[in-house]
Amino acid sequence: MELCMSDERASSALDGLVAALPEHYQPIFGHPEHSAAVARECHDRLEPIIRVYKVLEAKLQRPLRVLDLGCAQGFFSLSLAELGATVHGVDYFDGNVAVCNALAEEYRELEISFQVARIEEVMLDQVGPDQYDLVLGLSVFHHIVYEKGAHAVRQMLDDLAHKVVGGIFELALASEPPYWAAAQPQEPRQLLSGFAFVHELAQHKTHLSGIPRPLYFASNRYWYLNDQVVAFDSWQAYPHVLAQDVHQGTRRYYFGEGLIAKFFRLDHAEVSMANLDEHRSEVTFLRAPPPGIKVPQLLMEGRHEHEVWLVRELLPGELLVDIIRDGKSYDVRLALQDVLTQLVALESVGLYHSDLRAWNVLVNSEGHAQLIDYGSIAIAAKDCVWPYNIFLAFLIFVYEVSTGRVGDSRPLRTVAISPYRLDQPYRKWMTAFWSYPTSRWSFKTMHQLFEQMDSLEEDDEFVENTPLQHWMQAIEDAMEMQMSLVGHVQRQQQQIEKCSEEKLSKLFHMQAHADKALARIDERLQALKSEFTQLNTILAQLKKSLSMREAESVEVYSSRSWRTTLPRRVVDRLIKQFRRMIRKMHDLIIGSPL
Repeated sequence: MELCMSDERASSALDGLVAALPEHYQPIFGHPEHSAAVARECHDRLEPIIRVYKVLEAKLQRPLRVLDLGCAQGFFSLSLAELGATVHGVDYFDGNVAVCNALAEEYRELEISFQVARIEEVMLDQVGPDQYDLVLGLSVFHHIVYEKGAHAVRQMLDDLAHKVVGGIFELALASEPPYWAAAQPQEPRQLLSGFAFVHELAQHKTHLSGIPRPLYFASNRYWYLNDQVVAFDSWQAYPHVLAQDVHQGTRRYYFGEGLIAKFFRLDHAEVSMANLDEHRSEVTFLRAPPPGIKVPQLLMEGRHEHEVWLVRELLPGELLVDIIRDGKSYDVRLALQDVLTQLVALESVGLYHSDLRAWNVLVNSEGHAQLIDYGSIAIAAKDCVWPYNIFLAFLIFVYEVSTGRVGDSRPLRTVAISPYRLDQPYRKWMTAFWSYPTSRWSFKTMHQLFEQMDSLEEDDEFVENTPLQHWMQAIEDAMEMQMSLVGHVQRQQQQIEKCSEEKLSKLFHMQAHADKALARIDERLQALKSEFTQLNTILAQLKKSLSMREAESVEVYSSRSWRTTLPRRVVDRLIKQFRRMIRKMHDLIIGSPL
């Protein structure tokens, strides 16, 4: 009986706490009677969050420790605690935390606690390294961005990224209608730049507008794709050392557990189609490679509106471009032979590699070379950049590999499209190929001549003295000089653009602060206007009261009783003055007061 009454009292107390909330934002955990008219239904977001939780829990082989930043009425905190997690929820509004504490008291079997605090204070001062495994930050950071700026929030999240296994974040967009939207970064991922891996799990509409917000999983330790999680030891934003920013920062590569995960974004207009096409081509090729081509196993792939990804086996070896740039030794002839053999195998089924470069060749510990970048394999016999002719492009590759000089491909590749700049024996090999009409050019023919290279003869005098040789050499030298000049101009332009971007960023930051200051001034002016209105009302009341008092005084002063008592009032004042004089004289004579 006493237990029943206690439950009734607890339920009544919870009813009061819920009723006192200014916003019924989340469903009340375990209480459907309070969850019919919530601002956000929340179960749509809970589903992907639970999937991530369970995969991470299985990976770590233990229940997770969860920090819920901006926990509101505790729906997500309690839902994860019900799965076995140890959860700590934080919210700045004491009314929310009061509801959470009442629910925690009701579900005492759960490992859960709540705290009234500002999120930024908890992130900066109260979260230690590896104190939590998973952090939730659901539609909360846009308020802090509005108050403190995107840069400050990015720094907070950068610091958090190194302390936790991962996080799930729902971020508001600059395109939303509320007042705080203008302060948000145009690309919400910018706030998560401190995390190596950021994957959009889903998008969900809010109670504020029909614009869906992205829900991200972010981590510096694991990638999460297709409901699988794998630890990565290293990652890079570029496929090779010379790639620079050719893909506009939309690609990332993760290495760990014998796998490579390729992750391409589709939200950049200039490169989204290239990313999508390359992903599609690589998946297609790896699923059905032609005979004679050894390829790694494709383990998974996926895509949605803003991202594509694939995971495959990681082949052992080192990129040829890194071997060359590091000055390591390698077998030139063996590398060329291996690559040419694979090009012949591709050609036999009507396929060509459109990006044959030293950075797309992997050399294993035995010196054998293997073509990679399977997304560049297509049916068109055309290179992706100048000189476009697939065989002239291969000639440049031969020059770079045989000389050990690999240049930047922008604005043009190394100008070596004739055989005359090659050293022997490769010069006579390519000179023999060069002598064929272009209609007969093929990698099969090139391979046959390569096999006969040692027996080929070349008329050195003819090669050295033909006008064609001198003309080609002069043209290539001139183009190299022009490329050097263009490269210098491009580097100068990049420096100018970088400085301009930094200055613009500072100006935008200053403008954002100025806008916030003006907004605060406007709010203060509105408050002062209200105060002035109140003061004018009070002043009018005082004037009215003073007028009434003056009228009363005139009436008193003009009355008969005031006039008849005047002599008495004068005598009283004289007696008081006489007494004060007697006291002063006594004090002077006796030295002590009466």
